[in-house]
Amino acid sequence: MIKWIKRLFIAALLLFGLLNFIIYNHAYRLTHFVDKAVPKLNTEAIAKKSFWEKSKLAIMGTENPKLSKQRMPDSLFKAFTIGNHPRLHAWWTETNTAAKGVVLLFHGYNSNKSSMLNRSRVFRKLGYHCLLVDFRGHGNSEGVVTSIGYHEAEDVHTAYRYIQTYHQNLPIILMGTSMGAVSILNAVSKYEMQLKKLIIECPFESMRTAVESRLDQLELPTAVLADLLLFWGGIQNNMDCTAHNAAKYASTVKVPTLMIYGQKDPKVSRSEINHVYQALKGSKQLEVIENAAHDQLMEDDPETWTKVVWAFLENS
Repeated sequence: MIKWIKRLFIAALLLFGLLNFIIYNHAYRLTHFVDKAVPKLNTEAIAKKSFWEKSKLAIMGTENPKLSKQRMPDSLFKAFTIGNHPRLHAWWTETNTAAKGVVLLFHGYNSNKSSMLNRSRVFRKLGYHCLLVDFRGHGNSEGVVTSIGYHEAEDVHTAYRYIQTYHQNLPIILMGTSMGAVSILNAVSKYEMQLKKLIIECPFESMRTAVESRLDQLELPTAVLADLLLFWGGIQNNMDCTAHNAAKYASTVKVPTLMIYGQKDPKVSRSEINHVYQALKGSKQLEVIENAAHDQLMEDDPETWTKVVWAFLENS
């Protein structure tokens, strides 16, 4: 009997060790991009792989490429880098009218600043200069590591300080989508910044809800796996994953804020949006676009998006 108990105990330890090894790998893949071309793995592509290839993906996780290739602006622009450690790549584009202010645009996870070009085009027509920034580890910025909005708050502040230095007389508006939105809320909660308004799209409520959503999409249990992912992700990236909470950040925000959400969003739930929105302390407005999904809100319904944003900016 004692012999079997020992065997079961050893088997349990080995299983727990294997589980942690697998989760460690997945946490690493989630926050570390590869600076090379790798094939995109969708459900159909994975289904065509052999049993051993699928097993390797299950154990080691899937590689995410750093999306450095970008669509270029269709107007005159200036490309440069800002900040130190990491160096951030940015584009500056100007309105053709008398400038009302500057909009700083921040993209989502595993994307880059070119994904914000359509939005910047609208802002320029409305009379705003635009600064589009690649977060650390993304696009043409330094590194291949992301903390999904935790350390990226520093990048938001770096961009803000740049505008304060070279365009100090213009009001500043921050605009971000998904991870970019959470990074903005995080930055506003941490740094003293003189801002006119915020525009945030589909922010996830917390790192936990983001991880749970990812596990749900993979049809995996969240009870234990989410805690292990948060633990190893925090170790790997020098961050407190349990404290990375957009609703908590929002509770310190008093800047007038427009929040936009897509009714068909498969990644962020309406309850998450409600929690973040309710936490905001300043004047606020929530707009739900019925035919939009997650981070393509402007592209899914450009007319509604433009109308909502224009009204918010014009309302002093």
